[in-house]
Amino acid sequence: NNLIEVQKQTQNLLDQQQRLALQDKKLLEEYKAENDSLKALKMPTEDTKEEQVEHQPQEKLEALKSEIKTLQEQLNEQATIEPQEAPRKWWKFWK
Repeated sequence: NNLIEVQKQTQNLLDQQQRLALQDKKLLEEYKAENDSLKALKMPTEDTKEEQVEHQPQEKLEALKSEIKTLQEQLNEQATIEPQEAPRKWWKFWK
């Protein structure tokens, strides 16, 4: 009975990890799309540079790049954690 509880807890943790990985993947895709849209913006001309200084798009771009990098590292970390967790063979305990 205790083994069943442990198995349920393990399955719940794996399900939670999978949900978080999918959520991270979705966020990463959103940030990549936003990053691409920022890259698509035209470079400011001499006339509009003064206006652009107030908005500081380069800082936003760098912040997004940093956040994307962090999310990518989290995804890579989760990808390396999942294969390390070998499924336990519960049938051995019943012998």
